[in-house]
Order: sequence, then C-alpha cells, then structure tokens
Amino acid sequence: MNGSNLAVGLNGRLAARWARRAVDRLRRERAEIDELNVFPVPDGDTGTNMYHTLRSAYLAVEELTGPVTLPDVVAAVATGASRGARGNSGLILSVALRGVADALEGVTVADTESMADALELASVRARQAVARPVDGTMLTVLDAMAAEAREKADAGADLVELVSAVRLRSRAALRETTSQLNVLSEADVVDAGSTGVVELFDLLYATVTGRTPQDSMLVEVAKSPRVIHQARADELEIVAILTAECDSSLGEELDALGGTSIVVNGPKVHVHIEDEAGAAEILDVLASRGILRLDMEDLRLHEEEGETRLVAVVAGTGLLMHCALNGATALVPGAGDLAEAVAEIVATEDRNVIVVPSSTTRLKSLTGVSGARVVRSRNVATLLSALAVYDPFAPADEIFADMTEAASSTRVGTIVSAEQLAANPPTGALPLIDAQMLEAEQHHPSRFYRVLIEGKPKSQSTELETLVEKLAERLLGAGGELLTVITGLDCPPGVLAHLRRWLRKSHAQVRLQEIDARDRSTLLTMGVE
Repeated sequence: MNGSNLAVGLNGRLAARWARRAVDRLRRERAEIDELNVFPVPDGDTGTNMYHTLRSAYLAVEELTGPVTLPDVVAAVATGASRGARGNSGLILSVALRGVADALEGVTVADTESMADALELASVRARQAVARPVDGTMLTVLDAMAAEAREKADAGADLVELVSAVRLRSRAALRETTSQLNVLSEADVVDAGSTGVVELFDLLYATVTGRTPQDSMLVEVAKSPRVIHQARADELEIVAILTAECDSSLGEELDALGGTSIVVNGPKVHVHIEDEAGAAEILDVLASRGILRLDMEDLRLHEEEGETRLVAVVAGTGLLMHCALNGATALVPGAGDLAEAVAEIVATEDRNVIVVPSSTTRLKSLTGVSGARVVRSRNVATLLSALAVYDPFAPADEIFADMTEAASSTRVGTIVSAEQLAANPPTGALPLIDAQMLEAEQHHPSRFYRVLIEGKPKSQSTELETLVEKLAERLLGAGGELLTVITGLDCPPGVLAHLRRWLRKSHAQVRLQEIDARDRSTLLTMGVE
C-alpha cells in the first residue's frame, strides 16, 4: 500500500508522541520481556532495564518547553536515555538512540534518506560500544533494520514504505535470533533485548503512519516456554559513569580482566564479572580514569525495586563497592557537582530518594536539593551504620528515621598519620607532645599516629597497634555489639590481626566487621553501635 495519504515525515511532535507511547508500552510489557531474558545473563531484568531507560528518556522530553523541533526531541531522548540507562540492554539502547540523535541533528522533518542514516548510525554505534559483539542479540537486529532501511531508501521508497519494510524485517530478524545463539536455542526463546527494540520500532511505525499500534510481537513469542532465571555463579553487574569519555581500549582492558557483557559508551561503562575479587580489580581500573558514579548488582539476587533509592557519597573503590552491593548508588565526592548529581538521580526516579553523605562538608553541600532526603551522617563510619539498617521495602519515613538514628548513635574514632594530619588538620587544640614524639614525627612521619574521636585529637603514639587497641577500648567502653573497622591502603596488615586477637580476649561478644576502603586518604576508622 502506498503511504501518500498518510504522514510522510517524522517531526518533533510525532517523535515526542513516539517517546510517550514507548514508555507506556514497555511499562505494560516489561515483565513479559523479562521472562525471555537468558542472555547475556539469565537474570530476568531486560524488560525492566529497557523500561527505566526509556522512562528517563521521556522525562527529558517532558522538560522541553515551547515549540520543539525533531532534533530537540531526539537529542533529549538520547540524553535522558544515557542518563538513566540500566543494565546491558539499557546501555546499548541508549547508545543506539544517541546514534539516531546525531544522525538527525539539523533535520527538522525526517525523510527516507535521513531515517536510513539514523538507523545505520544507531547500528554502527551500538556494535562499536560492545567489547565482544555476539550474533542473535540487539546488535544483529539493529544491523538487519539498518540494511533494510538503506535498501529501501536507495530504491526510492517513501518514508511509510521504508518504515513498514523495516518493521517487518525487524520482526523476522527477531525470530532468527533463536537459531543464532545456542543459549536462546536451548531455551527456545527469542532475544529479550531484541524484542524490546522490535516493540519500539513497531510504535514508530504506528506513529509515522498514523495507524493504531498493531499487536505486540509478544503475542507471538509468548508461545515460547518460560525460562527459569538463574545467573551464573557469583555474577556481579557493574555500571559506572566516569569523569571522561573512554575509547575501545578500556573495553579491551576490562576483557583481559575477565569481564563479560562489556559496553563502553563515552563515560558510561557496563561490565559483568564473576566475583568481588574480580570486581575490585575492575573498579581499580575504572578509578584510574576517574569514577563519578557507581551502581552494582549481585545477579544471584534478583529482587523487585523497593519504595526508595539510596545514594551514598563515599571515596575509595572498596567503599564504593561495599555501598553499591548493599543497594546504594555510590557517588564519588570531588569528582563533580555533588548536588547536581543527586538532583539528576531524583529527576530519573519515580520513588523516594535518600542520600547518606560521608562527611559534614558533603552534608552541607546537599542541603536544599529538591526531592532528596539527606541523612545527617558525619563520616564514613556513621554512613555504614545507616546503610546497615537500610530496608528498601519499608515505608520511606520509617527508613529515613531508622537510618538517621543509626548514624547519630554510632561512636566514631579515627587514626591518622602525621602526614595525613598535616594535610587535613582537625579543629581544636592538639594535646601536648613530648620531645621523643616530636623527633619521631619529624624523622619518621609515616610512623607517627594520632587518634581523633569525633574529629577531636585525643592521643598519639608511634605504636599503631597500641593506638588501635586503646581506641577500640575507649569506643567499646560505653557498650556496643558491632565494631566496624575501615582500613586504607597504607594500614599495615598486622594491625587487623592484632585487633582480632585483642577482641577475642577482651570483648568476645563483640562482632567485628572489616571493610577495606582501597583508598590512601583513609588509614583506619572505627565505628561502634
């Protein structure tokens, strides 16, 4: 059928309508797409991740004011998708949408040629972003769609004819994924991410032609048997935003470390890794390039989202990983505008946002961020105490109250070297130091240590193990069931061994939680609750 009596171009108004329809459809169908998810990890969240990515994209469109052009809308879609991309599928989708936006820059009304250009660039960008491209995935379907669009454009088809042909080819390419990837063939399902792409293009077809959206592709693929989702043993998912854009060399480096499902899109990185030891190595590599934000998920624990989103502000890759694996989005202080980063998270969430900073300075910088509730956490030890009582499924008011109480009731002590003390002097007068300690501080600053309790200097010594013991005794003097010890890269390994022996003798009832901050700004911090 010739489309001459139908819409023959895609403008800003129609693109915005497509974005709204896309969010609505994926909201309804995400559970069914989740059911198809067996690759790259059978964790059953592809539909959910793509929905949240598209929701973030549409929120960016809603922020546009006045008459908007096609470049305005597609640029907002790409920016919003990148900002809120979740998981492997969401990040690849955001890369493809950025390709569309770049191809349509300056195009007020998309015609046949510009649509073919957009699909081609989307396909190329998506494939470039994946470290190890695999057939039978979104990449294959995007390739097929781009090839069909180019063929129709070169043959002189109008836009409706092109979009109709690409829609049919996308559906055929989706069916073909089952035979292209062994894991899909064994489960007798089509690729979940590709299903989402086909559904989105189906809505574009309906929008461009002015027709009522057709039956979802899920009506057909739902006949396939459902899959029992189970991630590979000890599989962790890492999604990080870095301080600068990265090239393919980062993907190669992560691949050499054992990473899988690697997608690098400018400053955003997605990777899977088997265990926490491997994750620590990957985070060290990412930290060398500068981490702004980190999200992690243990794919063995596929859980529904709760009523709140927790944000933790911490430094050190060990603390970043600890917070991220305990349900928080981790932000690195000093790597960017903290208030702006939190506001961006608030903008992309449709639930309550609770923020836990790791210092009073960071607490002050977050005051006034609309939509975020900030726990009055004084330091990293009180942050960890608040994190320990976080229950994302409890009512937001109850969560905030519990976390605030846990932070306020934690007693904290820190041991710093003379070098650290010189770089960041505490407030208040220092206690007197005898001549021997002055000499030790002058000649061996790395071997001279001071104890700070709630930021105020209390004692000093050249014997670190002695100070650790005295600090623990002082903090436990008022009682306590849990002693949390955070150590940095410069803390000698024998110190913790000494503390364990001392606790067994003096406070056998106290539980010890050890956290390696993997950070040089921390020597040793204790918290008792």
